[in-house]
Amino acid sequence: MRVKGGESMLPFTILLPGVPVTSDRGALGWCTVAYLALEGKRILFDTGSYGDRGVLLQRMDEVGLSPEQIDIVVVSHLHFDHFVNVDLFPQATILAPRRDLEYVLSGEYLHCKDPYVPIGLVRNMEDRLTPLEDGQSIAPGLSVMALPGHTPGIMGLYYEKDKILFASDAVKNAWEFQRNEPPVTFFSKAVALENYAHIREKARIIVPGHDRHFALGPDNSVQYLSRCRTEIHSYMDPEKDEPVRQFV
Repeated sequence: MRVKGGESMLPFTILLPGVPVTSDRGALGWCTVAYLALEGKRILFDTGSYGDRGVLLQRMDEVGLSPEQIDIVVVSHLHFDHFVNVDLFPQATILAPRRDLEYVLSGEYLHCKDPYVPIGLVRNMEDRLTPLEDGQSIAPGLSVMALPGHTPGIMGLYYEKDKILFASDAVKNAWEFQRNEPPVTFFSKAVALENYAHIREKARIIVPGHDRHFALGPDNSVQYLSRCRTEIHSYMDPEKDEPVRQFV
């Protein structure tokens, strides 16, 4: 697959790279948004966070895409940073894990003290959400994979030909994955760690929820396959002519 301005060596384009940072004000929610074009289908995996909306549209325009051209949006789970921009894609079929739909719409997420569910938007978009089942095919060679732990229904997207797993928050970042530390979980840490082992067996390349994509070495080493630099501006001193710029 070749997309103008995109990556030509791998069969996907990272529209927004995941960034492994947090803050004492809570989760920033800078997740990975990936685009795939397979067998004539234009597929988006996750949609980014509240503040990503304008940047996502800009990035899509840069690679020659419009929101109306997206055929399928696969939502890995129903946390705000992966779900809130689904309404940008008026022509798309929106697929979301059945188990996470149950988790949210039944109110189970409240009992799990999960603060990241945008319940109002989920209910507003409910009629457009098609339930996803484990193993369901999205396109030839591309299927969803249940990876519970972070939430009970979270799913990844697996491209069998190149053994690429779009893991979302089942692998939040390489730092946690290499140290066998589970992501923040609202379902089961034990199951999340079991999925780490399953992922190592299945995947050659992992696209995490909040990090750059990487290849796995035979000794569980991590080799990043792209660079990422995020610039943060802070306006703390009105006497300064320029804001303070920091880079991640």
